[in-house]
Amino acid sequence: MKKITLLSVLASTLIFAGGDITPVVEPMVPTPSFEEVDTGSTGIPMGIALLGGVMLTDEDDAEWNPIYGAEFSFKCLLSDSVRSQVQFTNYDEDNLKMMQLSLNPHYIFNQGSTVEFGVGPHVGIAQVEVGSEDDIIYTYGAGASVTANLTEHFFLGAEARYEWTTETTFANVDTNFNNAKVFGKIGYSF
Repeated sequence: MKKITLLSVLASTLIFAGGDITPVVEPMVPTPSFEEVDTGSTGIPMGIALLGGVMLTDEDDAEWNPIYGAEFSFKCLLSDSVRSQVQFTNYDEDNLKMMQLSLNPHYIFNQGSTVEFGVGPHVGIAQVEVGSEDDIIYTYGAGASVTANLTEHFFLGAEARYEWTTETTFANVDTNFNNAKVFGKIGYSF
């Protein structure tokens, strides 16, 4: 009974206090009004793209071999100058197969221009198969990108990246799969 009485007094005090209650701290991210959401004028710019290019491992006598994949990109919520890219790539050559999922946030220079340049770090995870053995490794590195907006929605791009990988053991030999990648992309932004 005491709890109900106390809650009733508290609720009636808040109801009769009236007036606007203003927050003491302003929000860090501006919240859109209902009108902006209804007209579709707000939202996070996103894009999808197909990737194709080449990869060179650090092995002796290694050659550039094809890779392909897909990308989902979006503007960072905390900064308009950062575009994050989630990429899936596949490499399959000779005795080595590598499927990789990576996150690549790039700081974008001359944003809003027809041609934009970006640089940033890379982190990822990959499943590597050598012969009949397989293992999961982690990757990290840095890269640079260029994107050309062909129309309001279609774009072309290119990216170069160097990756270091964690060590793993195949056939009782400790090894890594450090590599360089260069690839192009064609995509659609929405």
